[in-house]
Amino acid sequence: MPQPPNILLVLCDELRADALSCAGNSPVQTPNIDRLAAEGTRFSQCMVTQPSCTPSRASILSGCWPSTLGTRMVGCHTPDDPRFLAHVLHAAGWRTASLGKLHFVPQGAEPQALDAALDEQGHYYGFREVDLVNGHGDRCFGPRYTPWLDEQCPNWRERLQGRRRLAPGIDCWTWELPEQVHSSNYLGMRAASFLSSASKDERPFFLQVSFPDPHYPFMAPEPWASLHDPADMPAPLPPLTKASGLPPLHEQVYFRRDAGVRRADGSPADRVIGVPPHDWSQFSLADWQQVKALYYGMVALIDHNVGRILDALEANGLSDNTIVVFASDHGEHLGDHGLYGKGLPYDSALRVPLIWRGAGIARGQFRQEVASTLDIAPTLLDLADIALPEGMQGHSMRAQLAGAEGPLRDAVLTENDDDFVPMKMRVLTTLRWKLVHTMNGQPGELYDRVNDPAEMTNLWNEAEYAPLRASLTARLLDEVICSQEMRNGRRQSPAPPVPHWLAGPS
Repeated sequence: MPQPPNILLVLCDELRADALSCAGNSPVQTPNIDRLAAEGTRFSQCMVTQPSCTPSRASILSGCWPSTLGTRMVGCHTPDDPRFLAHVLHAAGWRTASLGKLHFVPQGAEPQALDAALDEQGHYYGFREVDLVNGHGDRCFGPRYTPWLDEQCPNWRERLQGRRRLAPGIDCWTWELPEQVHSSNYLGMRAASFLSSASKDERPFFLQVSFPDPHYPFMAPEPWASLHDPADMPAPLPPLTKASGLPPLHEQVYFRRDAGVRRADGSPADRVIGVPPHDWSQFSLADWQQVKALYYGMVALIDHNVGRILDALEANGLSDNTIVVFASDHGEHLGDHGLYGKGLPYDSALRVPLIWRGAGIARGQFRQEVASTLDIAPTLLDLADIALPEGMQGHSMRAQLAGAEGPLRDAVLTENDDDFVPMKMRVLTTLRWKLVHTMNGQPGELYDRVNDPAEMTNLWNEAEYAPLRASLTARLLDEVICSQEMRNGRRQSPAPPVPHWLAGPS
């Protein structure tokens, strides 16, 4: 009988799809992630289910939509749910462990929530072993990480007082602590230690390693901070203008001025979740080049530790029987359209890396169809030959990973429920088109992803595109209906709606 596979899920925070050298980005070098892609399958058009941390992470680990889980935005306390991957795998005999960022509840409250859950239930969203590292930059913290930091660098709090904001740059800082105490290095070390112990354990394991980087603030220790000369960094996409069909919300966020979008109390909504409030029009090309140089340095440090983890798999004889997945919770605007952060429906925020390696996964395969992070959990269960729990909403990509010619999906849905605006937005992405529908009277958006990959021209109000807009809106409605929770109090299993791309010929 074949041995059940181990599962290693490597997540980054705010890593956009094009910030890897295997994606054709020459300034940044990611040889270890490139190696993973060369030995497995890479999807170039993977979209997240929600472009902010908490909802996206919960969705990745459950195969359910954020709206179904009741975790619609950052700041939510995500309800625990039996569909979480760690629950299902633990019940099937897997050892379940998480190292790094989780962010299922507000970050500052998570250590207490973790302690309470482990004391009362013996698990945290199904994980029986947790080494939590939340926060970003030199302000990362955790129940084990912080005491370790005290041991390694007893005066680290005092040394933080020497940090300097870099100018040019936006939220760019110097790193004043030793390189070895950076969260990425800590997690690489902890992952290698876990894999050493796992090689002596008869149980298969599910290990999540979740790096808090390259989320802002932008900072990295040397030599990583100096890997890239800011002057060599390419310019970001220019800001949208009214001539581009800029929706009022985008204008209001970019200029931080009143363009008519209101909160529930009638005040102007000058931000969306994930985009810090600034008058972004004041920043220069040099500011954005400094941001990119540090961001790519943070990515290179992650790549270094991905290499440590892959080497540890090899050294402990685990590589051949471990499914490795590399992904991110969302992207980063990184100066495109004049912004940093995430939240607005551009590819820079919605499109993330997705790389798979392991038994049954084609080597060196590059797939360009649209994909969704919703399908990660059900695919992992399928590869482990475990039945999907009732109500898991994603679908398995196993056939596509093995080299099947047809795509699993020809369109993907992204949700965004934001209480800062307030805003309810749904995005439909196909290979050719992106359609954005926002409630509360906001204008829609329609972009031609082939002829306008920078998403600079909104075609929503163009008369010649009205039939296309109508057909894409109908398709968006289909996807929204299929995203609804189907579990209920009936004794018989509910029949979930079947998307047309799975139904086959009638």
